[in-house]
Amino acid sequence: MKLILALLFFCSFAGAEESKTLAVAFGKGRPPYSFSERGNSRGIEVDLALEILKRLGYKVRSQVMSPYRIEAEAKHGNTFDVVVGVPRGGDGAGHFYSKPFVAYENYLIALRSRKIGAKKISDLSGLRVGAWHNAWKDLGKDFNRVFSPKANGRLPDNYREFVRQEDQVRALWAGDVDTLVMDRYIFGWFRMTLASQVNTAVDVDVFDLFPVVNHSYVAFRDAKLRLAFDKELERLRQSGEYDSIVRIYVGERLAAMFKSGPKSH
Repeated sequence: MKLILALLFFCSFAGAEESKTLAVAFGKGRPPYSFSERGNSRGIEVDLALEILKRLGYKVRSQVMSPYRIEAEAKHGNTFDVVVGVPRGGDGAGHFYSKPFVAYENYLIALRSRKIGAKKISDLSGLRVGAWHNAWKDLGKDFNRVFSPKANGRLPDNYREFVRQEDQVRALWAGDVDTLVMDRYIFGWFRMTLASQVNTAVDVDVFDLFPVVNHSYVAFRDAKLRLAFDKELERLRQSGEYDSIVRIYVGERLAAMFKSGPKSH
């Protein structure tokens, strides 16, 4: 009888432990937000999500997948309990979205030695501007008007788009473009990681010309877990631990550069 009770207790305990393990999906190929390094998931979104879930008492069984697949999992899948770093979707039908998780904020960045001044998008018409692929669609109507393709399908001569954002940053240091349009943390990441190859320590000027802020979110299959996650996320922000995790990936200098305050959302 004692043996049976012991077995029942063990099975009950094991089941409780298993229920504390969450299947979590992260994206890949988006440094410094979410990427794979030597088979491990790393990044701002990864570290934040893991820290919050740990504080809530959960263990994590994670999987990394492409940005396209991760969005599909958040909207339609039922394989994962938590999907990290996705656009906002609608609540209901087993999918519940967090409050804004990480903000993507784009700035115009130029080497200070170039003495470039820019107060509005039209000031860029005489400058060589580098951006990511199809950025002219994403940066508002003023940017679209100046840099969208011409009737023949060609981009303006002073506007260049890059498939890899690492190449975009290299082009700034090489003098191939006068300015970059780039997310603040992506710029900080490549400024740090390319420092051994390029002199990225030179001063830069930053221009806030793009008011629109995009956010990533975390999708949950359980509404109560979503609420608990949101509360812990706010605690991280208030305590300064959120910013500490960000600085791991962008450095103290860049974090201070953009410390003037968040954009209006």
